[in-house]
Amino acid sequence: MRKAKKRPMVVQAYRLGEENDVLAGLTAEGEIHLKGDGSFEVFSQETKGDSGEIAYTGDYIKLDSSGNPYPNSAEYFEKNHCHIAGAFYEQRSKTVLVWMYGDSMCPEISYLIEQKHLTFHEDDPDKYFRAPLWGTELSAPKDAVIVIYRISRDESGKITDADFNFVAGTEFDKTYELLPEDKD
Repeated sequence: MRKAKKRPMVVQAYRLGEENDVLAGLTAEGEIHLKGDGSFEVFSQETKGDSGEIAYTGDYIKLDSSGNPYPNSAEYFEKNHCHIAGAFYEQRSKTVLVWMYGDSMCPEISYLIEQKHLTFHEDDPDKYFRAPLWGTELSAPKDAVIVIYRISRDESGKITDADFNFVAGTEFDKTYELLPEDKD
């Protein structure tokens, strides 16, 4: 696996459940749907034409560099962002593990395949990566990057859990930097 960090940046984010012109606009455009159970379906780059990612009141919607919405849980967002003013937040950068098509198989990706139902689809390069994430099945094209935010291991080093997502290749190139192999 390779290591990467988000580039230092300021992002726009909006809290679901709070009145806001941007969220109202995304809802009017069909990018966010309020579901009957009070949850929200968010149509990110990785869900175009499919079911949206499920988010809840209090979670945050960030806009990627192309203006597409994607959800962050309130807990994750508040741990990893510092409020500047209005809808602007400074994103704290931490090291993550990343894997791209063509990289060697590794224990982390094997774990995601076996335990988190990550699948690869050679017959569909636009939906090459697929996995159940955010309450739906997300897909991403072959040029996307698998970003592993957290790996838990037991005393023997065996992987017991992992949090991951897909990041579109163009978004990864704009917002992440790969680290040299010997650097955290």
